[in-house]
Amino acid sequence: MAGLDSIPQKQTIEIETVKLDETVLKNITDLNQKSANIINEFGQIYIRRREIQEELISLDDFLLKGEEELKATSLELKEIFDALDDKYPQGRVSLQDGIIQYQPGAPTRKQLAEQQSQPSGAVSNSMKVVKQ
Repeated sequence: MAGLDSIPQKQTIEIETVKLDETVLKNITDLNQKSANIINEFGQIYIRRREIQEELISLDDFLLKGEEELKATSLELKEIFDALDDKYPQGRVSLQDGIIQYQPGAPTRKQLAEQQSQPSGAVSNSMKVVKQ
């Protein structure tokens, strides 16, 4: 270690202080503030974007449940109308008056579909359910 003692070492560090020009100082301060504002806006945009993504996921869930409910409701309606058609063939339902007009002895929709699926049977009558 005797060799290290022979290396000249600087004992003092010089530091000088200079006052910055007001224009330079203002530019640095303005740009620093602008940078902080941009970062803040990015943060707000990021948060809002996450909220929108969560809202879209929630809306997708709502739509999916709504579609399932609509399918189930449509199936229930079809079952009711099929039962009504069996009892009241070629019926026309008036929801407003709560009545059904039908043709006694006429074929039901199910019977018409079966007849139409057979090559020799061509029937032009069809049941209509009308909401008035």
